Parts: sequence; structure tokens; C-alpha cells
Amino acid sequence: MKTQQISVIVKNQPGILAQVSQLFSQSGLNIDAMTVGTYKEMHTSKMKILLKSESTVLERVISQLNNLADVLQVNVARPVRSRDSVSGKLSALFSKRSVAFWLVAYSLCVTLLGTNIPSPLLALYRVQWHLSPGMVTLLFAIYAVVVIPTIIISGQMSDQLGRKKLLIPGVFFIIVGSILFILSTNFTMLFISRIFQGISVGMMNGVAVAALTDLDVKQNRIKAAFVGSMAVTVGNALGPILSGVLGEYAPFPMQLAYFLHMLLAIPCFIGLFYMSEKVKHSTAIRVHRPAVPRAIIGRFYLSGMTSFIAWSIMSLMLSIIPSYTNQLVGSSNLAVAGAIVALVLSISTISQIVLKRIALQKLSIIGFIVMTAGLASLAVVLETKSLIFLFLTTVLVGFGHGPAFAGSLALTNHISPDESRGDIIASFYVLTYLGVSLPILGLGIVAHWIGLNGAILLYTLLMTLMMLVGVVFWIVDQRCEQKMEQ
Repeated sequence: MKTQQISVIVKNQPGILAQVSQLFSQSGLNIDAMTVGTYKEMHTSKMKILLKSESTVLERVISQLNNLADVLQVNVARPVRSRDSVSGKLSALFSKRSVAFWLVAYSLCVTLLGTNIPSPLLALYRVQWHLSPGMVTLLFAIYAVVVIPTIIISGQMSDQLGRKKLLIPGVFFIIVGSILFILSTNFTMLFISRIFQGISVGMMNGVAVAALTDLDVKQNRIKAAFVGSMAVTVGNALGPILSGVLGEYAPFPMQLAYFLHMLLAIPCFIGLFYMSEKVKHSTAIRVHRPAVPRAIIGRFYLSGMTSFIAWSIMSLMLSIIPSYTNQLVGSSNLAVAGAIVALVLSISTISQIVLKRIALQKLSIIGFIVMTAGLASLAVVLETKSLIFLFLTTVLVGFGHGPAFAGSLALTNHISPDESRGDIIASFYVLTYLGVSLPILGLGIVAHWIGLNGAILLYTLLMTLMMLVGVVFWIVDQRCEQKMEQ
């Protein structure tokens, strides 16, 4: 027996529905589903009937339907194939909120994985295509420049149209970015590839945390923020491991990692397509300048600037350090460069898990203090070229970055009103990616004038000063919150 779909167009006459149903029951057929709606012509309706039947039995019933005076037309669709049942199973699976929650987290992780594949490979690009320090930093930062307007627009659109309509193209563009990297043969193509990665990251980062909050059964904002931040750092860590090892030891060193990334991203695209959307939709799209309610603006800028600083220091570890390990510590092995990037982000993830129960203000304070120690260790690396101190720098910066970023994102999500959460989270990521792009671009420019080591030293001094000021503001915020609770 095959599943059959029948459409019957009838006149709107009393009793016609009962007559049609009776014909099927008299032939021993059970109707699995029936829908009735107004047809395009006046005073007519269209019935859609789904049932299981042998072809010979169905032909007899159709003949009887055609003999009814009030039946105008009978059509039999092609039998519903197994692929439709597979589609239904996928829809049922990804409509579960718990499954959809982790699907979004995985999609965010895979997106960030793709954007960090180039980090260890920048050394290959630099040698093969004679890239200057300024071009290397530009490649790293251009996607962040693209991310900022994309985040602003995506966050607002997700509040109005729903999260799913932004998440799906977000995954699509990261796949396009990897394809373009595979095909790249010069700096211009690398530049374009990074732009597509920036569009993808902007869509995902602007929407993912808001989507995780919506999908969580208890709508736990702090949990959603922590899962989102860990997805970001895990993805950031896995990308360099993948490309560093494959770039050093596997064939096709500048293509294979991107190909594997595409395979990881395809399930995200399929799952998000079948995910059930729970957000109310708006018929009109209204884009406006990012706005933060006055009631939370002070705490918002405190958390946003904390993320700005944390990712400014992290961007140093993701771009300049891996690209110039030979100059800094005398090692040109891509796996070493990938290990540095992977280690700093892995430790960031671990520190978020270990310290997640600490108050949000203390998280950021601890993060700033530990990252300050990491920058001090980096200054020693510049003088001694010690691989041991570079390892210590990596550990300290990673362990400080984790709580600083997670605490600032959790605070932003916690204080954001439901109706504008996507917009506010997007604004938070604008500050974050300004931190990723602007300081490191400045470092690349200054390196032309005073040399790479001098530029890095100046960078560490500036970031240390900003973190010391940040610690003071976080202490004040903690005391104000304690007074309000009393």
C-alpha cells in the first residue's frame, strides 16, 4: 500500500463533505488527513485528502467521486515517496527545542572554526605571495570590518523577522568563504574570501545568542550566553588546530582544511532549514541606528569595552604571533603556529567552564588581571625569544580572555530586554569586533615605523593601561549591585 494524496474540487453544497467521506469508508479506506479550503472560484472548495490505498481500490473510489453531482474535479498526486518521510523525520527532530538549541550552538562553533582556519596558513600566504605585515593584519582585520555593519543589520532583522532567516544564510556564506579560499591564488582572492567570512560571522554572532535564549526551555539568559561564548572559543580553537596540522603534514596544505570545514558546515545548513521558528514575524523590515536603553547604557558600555579589550589582545595571539613565530622565537613550523592559536583559545574555553559559577563582575576582574600578567610575559618574549615564555604568555592570555569575554557577554544578555535582545547583542558584538580589527590594524601600521617588536611592546602597554582602568570600573559596578540587593 502506498501513501496517496488526492485533491477534490467541489461545489459548496450542504452534505458534500459527508458524501465524499462516506465513499472512502464504504470502500474500506481510512482517511489519514483531510483539509478543506476555499478554492479560487466562487462557491467552490478544495479538499486535500491523504490516505494509504492500493491503486486498484483507489481508481474505483475516484470513479465514484466523479459521478457525484457536486464534484467538479478529482486529481491524484504522485505517491508520497520515502524522501518525504525522511523530510518529516528531520522536521520533527529539529523542531525539538533542545535539539535546535545545540544545533544553533554547533552552527556558531563551525562558523567561527572556518574564520580561524587562515591563522596558521598566513605564514604560507606571506612567503608564497610576499605579503607585508600590513597586508597580513589587513587580511585578519578586514572580515571584522565587514562584520560590524552585518551584525547591526542582522540583529535588528532577527528581532523583526525571526532568527532562522538570518542563521541559514549565515552558514551559507561561511561555506562560500571556504570555497573561495580553496580557489585563491593571490592576495585579492584571499581578501574577498575574508569578506564572505565576515558576512557569515556578522549574521551568526548577531543572532545566535538571542536564538539560544529563545530556544532554551527556561530561557536562561546566562546559560545561553555562556554556551554561545564557549561555541565561539571552541570554534576559534579547532580551526587553527585543523589548518596548522594539515598545512604542515598533509597534501594540499592551503586547501584541505577548508574542504573539511565545508563538510562540517553542511549538516548545519540542513538542520537549520528544518528547525521550527518560534519568533513572531514582522511584515516590514525597519533598520535603525543601534540603540541601547538609557537604563542599561552604563553597564552595556562597561561589558562592551571589556570584550573590546579581551578580543584586542586575543587578535594579537591569532594573527601576528602565529605569522611571525620564526622572527619571535625561531620556529617556522606551521603546527607550532597552529598550536599557539589553538592553545590560547582552548584555555579560554576551559577557564569559562571552570569559573562559570563566579559572579559576572569577578569574572571580568580576574580576566583583566591574568591577561595583564600574560602581556608582561609577552614583553619578556620580545627580549629573550624564549619559547617557554611564549607558552606562558599563551596560557595566561587564554585563561584571562575566557572569563573576561564570557562575563561581559553574560552581563549584556542578562540586562537586555526581550523585545530588543538581538539588537543589543548585535551592538555588543560591534564593540567586540572593533576591538578585533582597529587595534591590530594600528599595530600593523606602527610596525612599519618602529619595527614589529617595538609595535608589540607599545601595544601591550596600551592594553595594560586600559585593563587597569577597567578593573576599577568593574569593582564600582560590583559594589553598586551589592547596594541595590541590600
